[in-house]
Amino acid sequence: MPNRTRKKTYNDQTLLLLVGVLVVVLIGVICLAIVMGDAKPEADPGSSEASTEASIPSQSTPLGLTMTNPQQQEMVVMEDKMVFEGFCDPSQTLLINGLKITPREDGGFTHTEFLVLGENEITVTYQGEDRVYRITRRYVVASCEPMGAQNFSSGATVYFKISARAGSQVSASFNGKTIQLAEDKFQMGVDVPEGFLLYTGEYKLPSTNLSDVDLGVITYTATCDGIEETFTSGNITCLRPADVLASDPSVTPNYGDYINVGSGYIVEIINHTAETFYGATVDDYSHPVNNYLPAGTVDYCSTQTVKLGSLSYVVLRSGQRVYVEMRNNPTLAKIPMVDRYRGKLPDHNEIGFVSMTESGRHTVLTLDCLWKAPFYFDLKPQSYQNPANSSDRNYSITALTAEYVDITFCYATVFTGEISIPANNPLFKSAELIRRESDCTLRLYLKKVGGFYGWDSYYNENDQLCFQFLNPAKVTASENALGADLTGIKVFIDVGHGGSDPGTVAKTESGQSVYEADRNLVLALAVKKYLEDAGAEVILDRTTDVRITVDERARMLKQEKPDYCLSIHHNSIGGYPNFDRFETFYFTPFAQLATKFIKNATAETGVYSNSIMNWHHFFLARQTVCPVVLAENGYMSCNAALEKTLDPEIINIKAQALAKGVADYFLEINK
Repeated sequence: MPNRTRKKTYNDQTLLLLVGVLVVVLIGVICLAIVMGDAKPEADPGSSEASTEASIPSQSTPLGLTMTNPQQQEMVVMEDKMVFEGFCDPSQTLLINGLKITPREDGGFTHTEFLVLGENEITVTYQGEDRVYRITRRYVVASCEPMGAQNFSSGATVYFKISARAGSQVSASFNGKTIQLAEDKFQMGVDVPEGFLLYTGEYKLPSTNLSDVDLGVITYTATCDGIEETFTSGNITCLRPADVLASDPSVTPNYGDYINVGSGYIVEIINHTAETFYGATVDDYSHPVNNYLPAGTVDYCSTQTVKLGSLSYVVLRSGQRVYVEMRNNPTLAKIPMVDRYRGKLPDHNEIGFVSMTESGRHTVLTLDCLWKAPFYFDLKPQSYQNPANSSDRNYSITALTAEYVDITFCYATVFTGEISIPANNPLFKSAELIRRESDCTLRLYLKKVGGFYGWDSYYNENDQLCFQFLNPAKVTASENALGADLTGIKVFIDVGHGGSDPGTVAKTESGQSVYEADRNLVLALAVKKYLEDAGAEVILDRTTDVRITVDERARMLKQEKPDYCLSIHHNSIGGYPNFDRFETFYFTPFAQLATKFIKNATAETGVYSNSIMNWHHFFLARQTVCPVVLAENGYMSCNAALEKTLDPEIINIKAQALAKGVADYFLEINK
């Protein structure tokens, strides 16, 4: 008995000792893990580990309120309701105007508030905090221009623009006169809501005032369906005439389009390119002879800017006018176009011929220059439907008749170097230099009448002025679907709208919403396949539903330097549910032929009852690097046409016709 008792006691003590050791070891391991965890390096914020940890929310912290619509707390709408959408913690109380909202399991919620005409105040309450939305509902008028306080030059014309519901009676009362506004005849391409039209009118300001004159406000009145809406602009000021500003005739040539803007105040173009307008006028009328000036161009300019609605211009001594800044869309930030500063320029410019060479698909003219002065670029002789200074914006042509290119170098009194054109150059056959007292013109004769296809200008890394001319692309006939082998051809397809800019939004008879941006992309991808099957290289400016500004599209076009650009859109018009046709447009005279072949190939399909071709000032069509053709592929406001945009067979027919129009153009210029 005693021996067994001692053995049992020994075993119990051993067990307790082992348990103690294990506890100590376990505590040590835990402490070591804690220390190692504290010493662990922070994860790279860009690594998958960091992003995964950051994406796991604390289960004890309520989710915040995220509103996906509306995204602004103060806004003006034309619809009779507003959909409130977002995400929150389902366990928290959410009220909209006192009404309890029950979210889904994932926290998402949707609630519709009906709006009265005029001011609507809607309060979203979450976790004891109020978020107030002030939504103004209008019925008749979507927008008016000008609205803010504006300054206009003496003798300028004020252009009134009102987006109002179709069938409205619209007027503008200003400076003691009431002007009745009419439907603008160039409705296509105007960014107005569905069922609305653009109404325009004008008023010419005094031209004899020798001091600034406050002319008061503009009162806009619009009536539709018995509802009247009235809006008032800021004060309109008529500035004193330009000839009472500082002047310096000693630096301004006394002939041609030059303008005495004084000296000592310089403008420099800082955007990739700047469209020019006639400096002596106050309008926003683009004309095919209004050339582009590249980044880096400098000149003396007026100290005061010219105002036209929300736009501001600066006048150059060269007689040209450029935007101070450009706004792609009222909801987007403005793009600075120029910089202005004090400085002095040389009293003349000097140009030196360096070379004319072929580079890829282009002929490049390289010139030395004393400084980066403006120039004029024009195709001559070429007649238009209306003269350059006409207020009727129709500069259509019957054909490109140009025999030469004129490049006038402002203030260039010296031109050095012997101009040599290679005998095998595909564009030009000879050159002539025309000298004048205060500038000179380089005239480049085309090998073929109308044989011009596009151009661009830039300053290279040596600050030399370069003109890049598009050579005629070489294609041959083929037995493929387009009838042409397009190997070596580069086509840029501009896919209209996208992202937060859906374009036209229509509904089928079954209630399905159809977005123009989506239909544009579907059609563009189908065109791309036809062109690629024929051997062409095809670039799309978007392949997903994203928004691209018009300036970004123009930048891409200049960077890609294609042989051809096709811009794909669909149209819409309120109040005409049965109206449908195919429309195609050009701006530059060298795009007219390409546009004609797109129109002809589409007309042959029989998809549309009517196909037309017109001149228009669409922004992308104004780019000059190659022929740009804009196609409006039917009216989505027409139910029958809308259904066709969803029919794969019809889409295929449309796409093949557009691609064939491209191929037919290249075959024609190779004859």
